[in-house]
Amino acid sequence: MKAAVVAVTTTDKKNIEKIRKENFELDGGHSANICYTEKDWDEIVEESYDKTINRINGNKSNNHHSVFGHDEISLYFTGIPKLLAMLLNNEHEYNTSEKSARYTKMAPIKEELEIYEKWIKILEKEIKKRYPNEKFLDDKKIHKLAMENARYFISVMTPTKMKYTTSFRQLNYIYFFCLKMLNEPTKNRLIEILKPSLEEFINCLENTGFIDKEITDYRNRSFSLIVDNNDFPEYFGRVYSTNYQSSFASLAQQQRHRTLNYNMSYPNFLTYYIPPIIEDNEQMKKYWLDDMNYLFSKNCVPQGTLVNINENGTYENFILKLKERLCTEAQLETCMQCKKTLKKYIKALKSEKDNRMLPILNDLEKINTGSRCQFGYHCSKPCGFQEGIMLTRKI
Repeated sequence: MKAAVVAVTTTDKKNIEKIRKENFELDGGHSANICYTEKDWDEIVEESYDKTINRINGNKSNNHHSVFGHDEISLYFTGIPKLLAMLLNNEHEYNTSEKSARYTKMAPIKEELEIYEKWIKILEKEIKKRYPNEKFLDDKKIHKLAMENARYFISVMTPTKMKYTTSFRQLNYIYFFCLKMLNEPTKNRLIEILKPSLEEFINCLENTGFIDKEITDYRNRSFSLIVDNNDFPEYFGRVYSTNYQSSFASLAQQQRHRTLNYNMSYPNFLTYYIPPIIEDNEQMKKYWLDDMNYLFSKNCVPQGTLVNINENGTYENFILKLKERLCTEAQLETCMQCKKTLKKYIKALKSEKDNRMLPILNDLEKINTGSRCQFGYHCSKPCGFQEGIMLTRKI
């Protein structure tokens, strides 16, 4: 067996400037030839230009687009709304690195910023009051956690920065998805608020020079994140499907598990996530909800707004998610939702009384012991935070 490197990603600006759409098309044409020839790669790339072009055109017309998926493009977006970033991140063929609202200060509009900064100070006091002697929660950690919770007030349309990498084929499919979402009539509030940004985004994609309008998704798919209704029956077995409400902020973290599937619908009745650190304080809760409703009245959709989620996938991939998110370092809302789904899964399997489900039930019960460091995960930096380890923390 031998392996030859026939392509690599480059970050060299001079090389990037030389790359054109045609380079990706030619590579797709050569890749397609592998299926039909006895020749090896070194011989394939030496065939006549006309033959390769004919094959490229044939692959486009017969919708054999997988050959155009070998080459990847990395785009760096600035000013992209958070909701649009979530739309992209729900498709499974990508890598993304995005500015974090958990660890960096965001720059929302003035009214949001005032409330955001006000709640950072309030939450810092509440955390110190609840955990006055907790070594894990030093001033730096408390400030980060206060920011993490205050960002629930920031609009889901707040601009952010991200590097997004996907294949030449998928980039063109995304372009097609954008056109479809932009042109189809809708009463979906989330899609309506996205449409102006979609127009700008489409122009950005066209300006890259890598959009080929012959490479469209012949299966007529759409973006998978936003739906009008996702109230599906729940099921727990070899595969699972579950429904719950989550904030945009938590969903953005959860959807990064690309082995699982997520979609969301806008609720009929507006509610907001309330951090557990203040949920026992009725006056504080009122202040929190008053600020949320005020921002909503200003046409802001705060990231703390609860939306209807359907999550589905295999039980193995659910366990992989638990091995990452059942942790003190995970968002509390996300961590607690994983815990709830785990308990719901176990309860459902027990009620079925199906011996075929016993191996799955046993696997899940081994995990139902606390955070991931309690079921075999080796932590390089143990937190020592007992409430975090036992999944009872309030922050």
